[in-house]
Order: sequence, then structure tokens, then C-alpha cells
Amino acid sequence: MKNSFKKALKLFKYLSILFSITYWTYMIYDDWIFIENYWDTNWQDYICTWTVWFLIYFWVFAFYYWLTAIVVALVYHKLIKRKR
Repeated sequence: MKNSFKKALKLFKYLSILFSITYWTYMIYDDWIFIENYWDTNWQDYICTWTVWFLIYFWVFAFYYWLTAIVVALVYHKLIKRKR
């Protein structure tokens, strides 16, 4: 079971990097009009807001990922592997 969590951690690292790159790219694309028009006045607010939303989305992503990983590992090791 320890090996399953090592694999899940490795996959989580790669998915976290992909999630981060995708999120930040989309935020810049989505808010480009605000960047062009208002970046000079309050760029700190934009970066702070984007970071807060990133942390919220990342925590939700991590929670659902680990919940799914634990359920899959437990089902595999307790039910499927036991039947063999």
C-alpha cells in the first residue's frame, strides 16, 4: 500500500505543476483587458487576488485528488488484491 501512495504522490507532483501552469496562463488570458486598462493603478491587488484564488482552487484540487487516491488505493488493496 505504501508503494501506491508513492505513485500517487509522484502523479500529484506532475499534476500540480500542470495545474499551476494552466491556472496562471488562463488568469493572464482571462484578465488581459484589466491588465491593459488598470495595471498601472492597482497591480498589487490583481496579484493578491489571483494568488488567493489560486490557493483556494489548489486546495480543492488537492483535496479531491487525495480523496480519490485514498479510495482507489484502499479498494485495490482491500478488495481486488485480496480476491486474487
